[in-house]
Amino acid sequence: MSEVFDIVIVGAGVVGGILASKLNERARILILEAGEEGPSRLDLVKAYVSAPKKSMGSPYRGRDGDHFAPSPDDATDYYVQPGQDKFKATYQRRYGGATWHWRGNVPRLIPSDFRMKSNFGVGIDWPLSYDDLEPWYVQAEAELGVSGNHDEWANYLGGWRSAPYPMSQIWPCYGDTILKPLLDGIVIHEREVRIMSTPQARNSQPYDGRPPCAGNSTCDPICPIGAKYDATVHLDKARKAGVQIRSQSVVTRVHIGADGCATGVTYRTWDGADHEVFARVVVVAAHAIESAKLLLMSRTDVFPNGVANSSDQVGRNLMDHLQGQGAALLPFPVYPFRGPPTTSGIDAFRDGHFRAHGAAFRMSVGNDGWGLLQGPYATALNLIKHERLFGDALRERTRDVLTRQFRLSYSTETLPDADNRVVLSSELDRLGVPRPELRFQLSDYNRRGFAMGRSVIRTLFEKLGATDITIPADDRYSAANHIMGTCRMGTDPTSSVVDVDSRAHDHRNLFIVGGSAFPTCGTANPTLTVAALALRAVPAIARELEV
Repeated sequence: MSEVFDIVIVGAGVVGGILASKLNERARILILEAGEEGPSRLDLVKAYVSAPKKSMGSPYRGRDGDHFAPSPDDATDYYVQPGQDKFKATYQRRYGGATWHWRGNVPRLIPSDFRMKSNFGVGIDWPLSYDDLEPWYVQAEAELGVSGNHDEWANYLGGWRSAPYPMSQIWPCYGDTILKPLLDGIVIHEREVRIMSTPQARNSQPYDGRPPCAGNSTCDPICPIGAKYDATVHLDKARKAGVQIRSQSVVTRVHIGADGCATGVTYRTWDGADHEVFARVVVVAAHAIESAKLLLMSRTDVFPNGVANSSDQVGRNLMDHLQGQGAALLPFPVYPFRGPPTTSGIDAFRDGHFRAHGAAFRMSVGNDGWGLLQGPYATALNLIKHERLFGDALRERTRDVLTRQFRLSYSTETLPDADNRVVLSSELDRLGVPRPELRFQLSDYNRRGFAMGRSVIRTLFEKLGATDITIPADDRYSAANHIMGTCRMGTDPTSSVVDVDSRAHDHRNLFIVGGSAFPTCGTANPTLTVAALALRAVPAIARELEV
């Protein structure tokens, strides 16, 4: 007998969790998650501790999901990438999604992020303004549990606030308190440097049944005590309220009826069996790459380009914040590694006239030594090899170097480009599902942003009297894992995929919610905006159930 639900949600991440927890009282809801549920947080922490290489994916490797619902990371080749430039962002396909291994930073976009075309002549404008999204930001901060400094952020770069943060800011790490008076007020590229606390979805006090941050430094890839928000917070609430959640269920097709409305989905369980469920509303919230892949896989004779793709925009405009960084030894100790990997940032370079020709960027003030950068002082083994130190001399030198390590990084915005895209590969995963083929090319706009970021880092290091400065001189980049675009939002159905409520232009009862809807990537970590868009979609989905 066929199963019928009011709402089927594809993806058990932050969007799926928020939507289900807000709509469960008025609807029978099913969430389908490709990955697995479990193991426990404690087991994941143990896996991370015992992993020979510490990375974003190390707690989650070695699971059946590596085969049946593969996730991209630095140890797999899930992506098919034929080009020279690589799209390096990763994510987790599992119950809770990418919020398992995120850092928890949740700044808002600033007003000019929504008006790139109007203000700077590049990219595209959002169909929403900052003012439109501001009340949803307030709700999102309450849902995620954000700790921040209201007075510091109110009206900075035009980002006015109508309400304080739910919690006061996370206490700054020791290094931030030392560096702030030394760097505040310096003017570089006509922008005034100011070290500011970073809003974080991490408890500074008990909140929503979760403990406050205890200062563990493993925020990414995993918070051992659950003080950092992850999507299981909302998913667990939704399940207790009666929402059904099925893991190990890879959705392979969205079905469209003769009237153009979505009728349900087909999903494949890890044993290879296919199942079909029907729904009055279908929500695709499977992360930007997986959402686009699913819509493209759903092509039929009636929809040869895939579902919701009359504009030929599904899969296009793939974006991430591309990162660069530098490290040095300061002439004084800052005692890194105690507390979160970062508690402060420099936001001055998120806006300015330079955005007409080069990427803006947000900077993080590191509390993790040299981070992932390699250099003469990156590890104790380097000191043994290069300085041939042993015993007490090695111990003293390690103490001296370790306490003075300092890192700065920058995350540059990427402009939408129709040729940066997700398409279906002819190569299949173990369940017979196409792997995503990613076509990505680094732009000169990013390269100019990299150059500016490197110059800012060098200037700040020199102002501090730092030595052993290590800044990659070329355009090498890493990923912020902020995957956006592929189903962009707009008012014109010929050039966009969804409207301001995340409803597909082509199908009245199909919603595509999340970072995939971003027209541009802006200069902020995307999760808070993703949550705000999810909350904004709730009334529209509820109205659809009344039709």
